[in-house]
Formats: sequence, C-alpha cells, structure tokens
Amino acid sequence: MPPATTAVLRDVFARVSYDADSVRDLVRVDGLEKVPGLAVLRLRPEGDEPLGRLVRLFLGGEDMDAGAAAAALAPAPLDDLIEAGLVEPAGDSAVRASVRLDPIRGLVVAADHRRPGPSPGDHVVYPGPASETLAALTVREGVGSALDLCCGSGIQALLAARHSDRVVATDLSDRALRLARLSADLSDVRNVEWRSGDLFEPVGDERFELIVANPPFVISPSSALTYRDGGRSGDELSREVVAGCAERLEQGGFGHVLCSWVRAPGAHYSDAPWRWLADAGCDVVVLHIDTETPVGYAMRWNMGEASSVDEAVEGTRRWQDYYAELGIESLATGVVVFRRRQGPNWLYADELVTSGDDAGAHVRRVFAGHDAVAGLSDDDDLLAARLSLPPSVRLIERRLPGGRLERARLSDGDGVRLPGAITPPSAAAALAALDGRRTLAEGGAAAGVPAGDLEAALPSIRDLIRRGYVVAGASP
Repeated sequence: MPPATTAVLRDVFARVSYDADSVRDLVRVDGLEKVPGLAVLRLRPEGDEPLGRLVRLFLGGEDMDAGAAAAALAPAPLDDLIEAGLVEPAGDSAVRASVRLDPIRGLVVAADHRRPGPSPGDHVVYPGPASETLAALTVREGVGSALDLCCGSGIQALLAARHSDRVVATDLSDRALRLARLSADLSDVRNVEWRSGDLFEPVGDERFELIVANPPFVISPSSALTYRDGGRSGDELSREVVAGCAERLEQGGFGHVLCSWVRAPGAHYSDAPWRWLADAGCDVVVLHIDTETPVGYAMRWNMGEASSVDEAVEGTRRWQDYYAELGIESLATGVVVFRRRQGPNWLYADELVTSGDDAGAHVRRVFAGHDAVAGLSDDDDLLAARLSLPPSVRLIERRLPGGRLERARLSDGDGVRLPGAITPPSAAAALAALDGRRTLAEGGAAAGVPAGDLEAALPSIRDLIRRGYVVAGASP
C-alpha cells in the first residue's frame, strides 16, 4: 500500500486497540476459542463497535456492509484500501478483507484467510501454534545480523528485528514476500531486507549471529503447497536446512529450526538431528514435540487441506504408499536449537511438553548451564560454586500430612517445562538459600541441610544447572 495509507491504517489499529490482548478478551467472552468466538461476535453489541468490526473483517473473514466497514476503518479511505488490494468488493454493497491481519506480539501480521476447500499453491499461512512455539523458543539477544529462512508471513523476521541491527528474510514464494512486506509496513518495522529464492540461494555463504527457520518441512510426496511441501525426498529438506543454517552461523551464534525427520526403528528421537550436526561445530538442543505413525502424520496434514473426509483418506493412502516405499515407520517433529562453538560439542535432548511465551531466556540458560558444568572438575568445585535461581524459577514442594517433605522440584513458568526434580528432596532448602553470593556449600549450611544429603544431591544439581534452573553467579 502507499506509505500514507499504511500510516493512517496503523493509527486506526492503535486507536481501537487492535492488539492481541484486546482481541483475545473480545473473542473469548463466552469461553469459546477463536473460530466460534469470532462467529458469536456477530451476535453481541461489541461486534458493531470499531474493534469488533475490524476483528470480524480481518480475522473472521466476513463479508461486511461497505458502510459499516468504512466507518470502522475511518479515516483510512475504503476506496484506497480496495485499490491497494487489502479489501475487495463482495457483492453490490459489501466488502471482504483480501488478507488476514493477525495482531500478535505487538505486530500486525498479514497472511491468507483459510477458505473452504484446498488452498492455492502459494497460500500463506497465518502464525499458528507452530510459529508461536518457534518464536517463544528463540534466543533473544542483541545481534548485528539475523536470518529468517523461509519467512512466510514474516513473523520471525519482524520479531528478530527488535533486537538485531539488520535482518535478512528469504522465501521462495513471491506472495509470501509481498505479505511479509505488508506485515513490516503495518508493524512499522524498517530494518528487514526481503530476498526471493529457494532456501539459501538468496544469502550464499553469508553468515549471521541469529538464524530462525520454519521451512516447508512436511515429509510428503506432494508438491502442491509451497508452505508445506519441500519437494525433497524423505526428510532431506529438514537435513539441508539444519545443516545449512549451522554452516552460516557466526561463532557464538544461535540457530533455531522447526522441522520433521524420519525416526529409525529403535532410535532415539534426537538421533537424526544430532547426526546432521555431528561435524558442524555446534552444541545442540533437540526439543521433541511428537513422534507419529505414518498414518497419523499423513492424516493430520491431509485433513487440514481436504474438502471432505473421503479426500483426506485418499490423500493419506497416497502418502502411506510413499512412506512404505522409503521404509519410513515413524516421523518425529521438534525444534532443533544449536550454537556454533569451538571445542568438544554436546547434545541435550528432551520433550517439549510446553513453553512460556518467552522461553528463549530459558533456552539460553540451558547452553550456559552446560558451559558452567563443563568448567567444574569435581564435586568440590560444585560445592564451591556461587549459584542462584533465576527470578522466574520457583521451588515446588509436596509435603505429606504432618509436614514431611515427600518431593521437590524447580519449575520456570516463563520457560520450558524440563525435568526439575531435586534428589534427595531434603536438599531443596539449599537451592532456595542461594543468592549468587553464597557458595552451594554455604547455602546448604545456612538452610541446615545435612552435608550427606547435599553431597547426595550433587548429580541432581548438575542436571538442574544444565537444564537452566540454576545459574552460576547472580541471576540476570
């Protein structure tokens, strides 16, 4: 859109509070999730207020009376928005939004509406749970350069732009790049360079301090959808993306890739990602989301794009035949996070049960924790270490009637739900006493923890440091 029109529309969104919190509060009044909540919004008085109309137009995908839409969008001229292609006529006196506009994390992100039936090949998906998970797990530190590979709607690039001097975002789809540029304009983000091309073609051997990638990783025989189908055999695209991102990281830089891979019979879910990065000079964290059977994986992806159950079943049958030809018995999905670092590299793997909205700080502590433990030569070093608990970490105890402590663990509500058990639980008081100034031994003495219990807990405490629940020195 023309810059002047975009600026006016930004002001309209700001004036009516078109943001994630306001939209959530508006839509979920009746305890409904987003889709039914958007439908019910038509029945409530709030649906005819400016925010309600914009939500119905840009998120609900409704056909709306042109006069009602114009009033909600004022002073942005409706004719200018039609000419720009953001809104289109829908009959004699109605209009509909040509694109979906999602308020998310302080941004307005443009994507395509999901209409009934199969999506067009260049369909651009809106930021759903997968995008939000990747965004939440990304390490957020100030960097000079960042790359969003296969940027789609542009959400990862726009988030990275907040803590990067410059961001390069690439995609094979021209439509995705057009909508990503619109996302940047509506979010008033100016330090992203949008490049067209397949995977790493647009960046060559350029290196970055931060890389985030949500590629078309679905393992499928199809090439119908650019956002979903990578056009490679098996999990080759996921391997190519993970390995290619690692090659383009600066020393100390972090890469984050959401992807699927083939899980060999009897193999641990982390085997394939670790094999892809074994010689890449990177420490690796594999956060496993799920492992599925071929039929379950195929049905999940086909059901979302099929016009009927029969069509979904037929598509699933074709995908099953493809998996059988390749000898695929199970397919894993997860987020692979890696850091380029000289020296012996390590792998940490765990289940991604859930994560907070800004779990990247916890992910960063996992890497720092492995560094800290590697620097401890023996138990005496650990007892002499000055440790603390980050502000977001809580000690959770379970006590039996009478007050006897049965078990204890650490948890981070803002981070990743990793195992946090303290064994034996009697050592929990020592961790609660840590403030970054005391040594572990001093914390145990101050809390009255028997020396034998504290020594027995040292393996558990090492694990808690590796998992980012306990940090060396004062907490950030």
